[in-house]
Amino acid sequence: MAEIIEEFFTGYCRNFDMTQTVICEFEQLPDGLHLLDSSCEYGDCKFSKDCTLMKQALDKENT
Repeated sequence: MAEIIEEFFTGYCRNFDMTQTVICEFEQLPDGLHLLDSSCEYGDCKFSKDCTLMKQALDKENT
């Protein structure tokens, strides 16, 4: 079974027009981290494509 890693990211949320903290769950796989879930509406939010907050999590996934 793969290890699950939780990490907190803080930044500006355009949807709520304020600073938010988002908890993300990553799965540790042999080829790196894979984002499983986040505590925000990323993907459904109208600002998802320009979200600087979730960009932090996606950058972590890609490194």
